[in-house]
Amino acid sequence: MKGNLHCHTTNSDGLLAPQDVVDLYHGHGYDFLSLTDHEKITEARSERLLLIPGTEVVAGQGALGDSYHVVAINVEDNDAVQKHRLESIDSILDYVAGVGGVAFIAHPYWSRLTTMDLSDLRNCCGIEIYNTGCDLLVAKGYSTVHWDNLLVQGKMFHGFAVDDAHWYPLDSTGGWIWVKVQERSVAGLVDSMKKGRFYSTMGPSIENLSHSGGRFEAKFSPVRRVDVVSQGGIGFSVSVDTYEQVKAIRSDLVKVTVNEAKDGLEEVEVEVGARRAYLDLRDGNITFLSVEGVPFQRYLRLEITDANGKKAWSNAEFL
Repeated sequence: MKGNLHCHTTNSDGLLAPQDVVDLYHGHGYDFLSLTDHEKITEARSERLLLIPGTEVVAGQGALGDSYHVVAINVEDNDAVQKHRLESIDSILDYVAGVGGVAFIAHPYWSRLTTMDLSDLRNCCGIEIYNTGCDLLVAKGYSTVHWDNLLVQGKMFHGFAVDDAHWYPLDSTGGWIWVKVQERSVAGLVDSMKKGRFYSTMGPSIENLSHSGGRFEAKFSPVRRVDVVSQGGIGFSVSVDTYEQVKAIRSDLVKVTVNEAKDGLEEVEVEVGARRAYLDLRDGNITFLSVEGVPFQRYLRLEITDANGKKAWSNAEFL
């Protein structure tokens, strides 16, 4: 199910009325939506979209002086939300968890939050790793460095791509999540989000991925670059451009084998020392990657980038 968990309406500082926001997202093929107005829980109706009550609240303060912005999903009592967010960041996170909701930290980069500001938080489902509005308006939309610094500490934070839309249509439908659910319900969505059964995207799709027996495999929509991110300086990255350069290398340390199959498909095997990668390329894009011999440590996650610079991210798997 496709959905957005962060947007605003005229009930706070958004350009569109609540029903117009709901209609906009339905028109773009979304399955669920949370209207997260500042310090308010906005009501709306839809027979086609699953609407999850939510809000964005300010709480506490980070080391550099700015506040945390908490996106609280599946909460209904705004008086209680306001009470707890005024007490402390921990209080609001504990409250949301206690009523069966999901809480994550909005735009850490934009908010000048440090890794230490985030690492000790409890009952926090994750952080926004991509925020459309922060990206388009002030170039501070990506928070993947924060994410990796948390993951390397063993913190199970999930990564959320969102819109944080205010200025429709400028900052809407730019980042969303795809959630794998057992049933089409708010309860099913919330349960899957808590368990990390989703991936975040700006457009590209992740069809499947696996890691077992020292081999990582992933299949996805056509992209120009594929990154498997792990601890510190460990990982694997390949792009169409680097592949073309590697093919031209004349060295006993690098071996490239290309098998041309039907319909323009290239099946490629690249060996660099003990590392081996298998790629499927079609029409100048990568659609499959398998990697062996890379000593991933602590965790790994997939990040893909298409020809337009649009990205998608899997959640992390701890090793």
